Order: sequence, then C-alpha cells, then structure tokens
Amino acid sequence: MRDFRTFRLLDAIENRIIHTALNQISPNIALFIEKRSLSLFVLVPEPNERHQVYLISEELRKLILSFQNNVNITSAGIFIGFISRNTFFLSLEGAEFFLNENIIPDQNILNVSNEGEKAILYGNPIIKKMVFSIPLDLQKNAILLILNESRELIALARSEIDHTNYKLLNQGDLVAINLIDKGYYLRKKQ
Repeated sequence: MRDFRTFRLLDAIENRIIHTALNQISPNIALFIEKRSLSLFVLVPEPNERHQVYLISEELRKLILSFQNNVNITSAGIFIGFISRNTFFLSLEGAEFFLNENIIPDQNILNVSNEGEKAILYGNPIIKKMVFSIPLDLQKNAILLILNESRELIALARSEIDHTNYKLLNQGDLVAINLIDKGYYLRKKQ
C-alpha cells in the first residue's frame, strides 16, 4: 500500500526531464505553469512502474501539503504524463489541457480527415492520404497533436518527416507514428 511520501513535488532531476520535454513542444507551457502558480507533482508507484505526473493548482497544492503522512493519495489535479527511463511522455489529457489553453504552437498540430480519424482510432500510423492539413514548419521527430476535422484531439504522434519531404510522399507513405490515441482505452484489455 502506498503512503503519502509517494505523492510529492518533483525532485530536481524529474523537473529537468519534464521541462526539457515540454519545452520541445512549446516554451509557452513552462511560462503558463509559472504564471498560473501551478505545481507539478509525481506519483511514485511500486518498483518498475512509471512515475505519473500531475499538474496541480495552488489551492490543491496547499491542501495536499497540509495532509498528515497517513493519507493515501493516488491522484490529484490533471494527469499530464509519465516518466519512464528518464524520459517524459505527454498524456492525451495533458495535451488536451494545453491545447484548450491555446499554448500549443501550430507547428505541433496535424489535422486529419474523417477517414484518417477512423484509422488512427484503431491504432494505425498516419499516412499522407489521411492528412487534411500539415504544419508549414513541420520538423522530423516532433511531437504532434492529431486533430480531427472538428478540431478535437484524437491522438499524439511523432513525425517521421519534415515539411520539405511531405511533398515528395506518395498517398500511402508514412507521415507520423501514432503514439497514443483515444481508441486505445477501448482496445486495451480491462
């Protein structure tokens, strides 16, 4: 059973890992967190499990820190991702939160067609014929938020090409690797 000490503020190494990853998506994320007086907490699980990262308001932070050590906290705030093998991975919930706050730059947003949306929600990679619009300054290996035609977040992906190579692709060629999509929750074993 977990105790209070497992749900805590980030240490220096975790802070560096997370801020480096978030800055690669948008330097505005760190400024947003600071301006809103938000805190990042980590839930340290059992050995060999991922460290879950939560974004917490100042009011909730004060409440959590006021608890006695015998309180078992399993989550609080917004789950924004996890740390695994010294790498931070943004969650769909975290991506959607930052997207709704308008702090994700256009260079990290890829829009797909209705047909593409269906394929992506089954876990398929993103190919050229699915793409509705692509960022003009797309970089290879960038983290992309995949939006459907209604501008709803459906997946996170990693680009496999940059904007100059996009024009050279055939319709069935790979544009991005699907990292996680909203269909995953239905596909995973319960």
